[in-house]
Amino acid sequence: MKNPLNKLAKTTALVIIALQWNSAMCQTSNNQQIVVPKDSDTAVDQPITDDDNTIYTSVKIMPEFPGGESAMKQYFVDNMQGIKAAKFITGKVFVQFVIGKDGMVEPDNVKLVTGVNPEIDAKVVDLVKSMPKWTPGIRYESKNGTVMKVLARVSKTIPVEISVDGEEEVFLIVENMPEFPGGDTEMRKFIALNIKYPEEAKAKKIQGKVFVQFIIDKNGDVVNPQIARGVDPVLDKEAIRVVQSLPKWKPGSQGGKAVNVSYTVPITFYIN
Repeated sequence: MKNPLNKLAKTTALVIIALQWNSAMCQTSNNQQIVVPKDSDTAVDQPITDDDNTIYTSVKIMPEFPGGESAMKQYFVDNMQGIKAAKFITGKVFVQFVIGKDGMVEPDNVKLVTGVNPEIDAKVVDLVKSMPKWTPGIRYESKNGTVMKVLARVSKTIPVEISVDGEEEVFLIVENMPEFPGGDTEMRKFIALNIKYPEEAKAKKIQGKVFVQFIIDKNGDVVNPQIARGVDPVLDKEAIRVVQSLPKWKPGSQGGKAVNVSYTVPITFYIN
């Protein structure tokens, strides 16, 4: 009989999109003050285009997705359905991109900041590049008492929160826990042989123990590695990489049936 306390979670059957926006701070990407209109200024309503190719992080009138934030959420929901290869995936994909003066996303300026899974990350980046035309951002520039509305290139970063289809139980403890080929000693050897201490971390003398949590699914595959407790983004990334390279395990079982089991391993980074 299964102990309900052993259940870790059930994955949900949705792709959920959470988009967060930073409030306008009236600063350029170079921390220069943006001129805003005064009551005594005369405003020109029609936006103009100039030769300024600065990428701003915030302008007086921020770019807007057609239909607003709710429409952008629906854009991702509609286009993220049907991904089957990524199992038990939850988390946020952060993507940074630039909206040009024409309102189009600049394909060469789309960057993955933080991902959850290579397939999902690539899909989100492609969807950002394919976004429909936005209402472009507008900055204010004051010249001789006249406030000009000037079209601007604006950088934005959005988090897309992901939860992939599934109703499979994930256990913490089962009758027969998953086994790495050759046991725990061989797993430690595998990690030691395959870990690559990042040069950046070496130079900064960053060290410590990273705890990586992942799932051994009923087929024995390692899926959804996540940082349970990290040290530094550089070391955390390398710990995730080496866990993703682990070979197939003997799956855990409960009541004579293979089940999905959550597993956590510590990976120590130490500079001699």
